[in-house]
Amino acid sequence: MRIGIVGAMDEELVPIRALSQSLEKIVKGNRIFWRGDMRGSEVYLTRCDPGKVNAVIAAQQLLDFFAPDCLFNMGSSGALSPDLEVGDLVVVTEAIQHDFDLTGWGMKPGEILFDVKTAEKGGLTFASRQVFPTDPKLTELAYKAAGSVELDRLKDRSPRVHKGRIVSGDQFIGSLEKASQLWNTHQALAVDMEAAALAHACQINNVPFLCVRAMSDKADHSANVSFTDFLAAATHNYGRVFGALIQRLGH
Repeated sequence: MRIGIVGAMDEELVPIRALSQSLEKIVKGNRIFWRGDMRGSEVYLTRCDPGKVNAVIAAQQLLDFFAPDCLFNMGSSGALSPDLEVGDLVVVTEAIQHDFDLTGWGMKPGEILFDVKTAEKGGLTFASRQVFPTDPKLTELAYKAAGSVELDRLKDRSPRVHKGRIVSGDQFIGSLEKASQLWNTHQALAVDMEAAALAHACQINNVPFLCVRAMSDKADHSANVSFTDFLAAATHNYGRVFGALIQRLGH
């Protein structure tokens, strides 16, 4: 199997690269890719940087250059659900672009238009989609893989693994008011800046998509854990989950 992996930060890709044999650096234009062999799978990784446009550009280039059979995204997110603690993992089942807003047209929050045309008698015809799902088989495999490995502890607490919805937008959600509004509107477990755009790109390209996110903060911002401490534990956990997932994909 050929697997593509996109992460917003290079640090999030380091533990996955460490699993590779015969690691090779590939430069195309201004982007760096890494190729490695992992338990019989050919893996291509690249950093996208934060934001939906950055994510989609990186994903499309990876898909066009290397034609992977599926695309993975691993990274950090902010918790929206009050049940999530720092370090908890969310295996994403579906994603919504929360900052896409056509509610003035009577659309749902995050609902996106496709195939927009002018109708013969005036007005517009179009298709629409609000929710972009991840691949069910990959999601279930990743959920089982995450539950099968020992995860690094944070503040004497073992992270838990959840499945559910994520919302994405080109905004850093730093206020309790905005976080509460997203939770009340979408009932999403977490918020980030890339996942929904990547899910959208994969759906357009008919490529299975998987997303696993670690929570960098609590919904009420009350966690007393530094981002450095979080990132160290989270990146190790990504590596363990990915290693267990690769083993399951080989069976």
